Amino acid sequence: MKLFAFSDFHLSGDPPSKPMDIFGSIWTDHRRKIMESWKKYIKKEDTVILAGDLSWAMNLKEAESDLLMIASLPGRKIIVRGNHDYWWDTVTKMNRLTGNAFEFLHNTALASGSAALAGTRGWIPETSPAFTEKDIPILRREEERMTRSLQEAVKLNRPELIAVTHYPPFDDKRQPTRMLLLMKEYGVQECIYGHIHGEANFSNLPETLEGIRLHLTSADYLKFIPCCIHDFGADI
Repeated sequence: MKLFAFSDFHLSGDPPSKPMDIFGSIWTDHRRKIMESWKKYIKKEDTVILAGDLSWAMNLKEAESDLLMIASLPGRKIIVRGNHDYWWDTVTKMNRLTGNAFEFLHNTALASGSAALAGTRGWIPETSPAFTEKDIPILRREEERMTRSLQEAVKLNRPELIAVTHYPPFDDKRQPTRMLLLMKEYGVQECIYGHIHGEANFSNLPETLEGIRLHLTSADYLKFIPCCIHDFGADI
């Protein structure tokens, strides 16, 4: 069994109501690319962490075709909310729409193989030029959610602890955020994140900060090939 990570699909139905190729030719026909590479690399026994921004939909009903497409693909699917996931609703409603096809990291923790998973959306860091007083309560709430999730993850008593956020755990200067320092406090070994797009923003990405290995999983960064975080079968 393998643990994969993938994020930032930015789907908008089929055909897309919001084509992504305006952001570059790499996005041309990206729905098909995602489906084909998923089926090629991911098996039904595998787990896939989806680190947000799956659909441009503005409500859950609008997201139905995108979510059901992902639900139809093989593997166990665990979702963390992204900043563009406006379709996000109560877990009960999301489960009802998708036939319980997904698990949601939201004030909870989950286990996969030898790893415990904690996660939350995150937010822009206090060191960002765009940060204002209005962002303070949002950031604090996200830090509280991560704290609760990490506390639950520790209870799972797994040898590995992996954190998932949509926003990167570092700022524009590639310095660690409070969120990353929180992860360090709880002994997180790896962090999966998304949100970053475009070749110009892929340079100088830190591979490790504060002893935590970092994995950017944005679909365009990965060339639409899911990132294998761990092969648990190799541990046997």
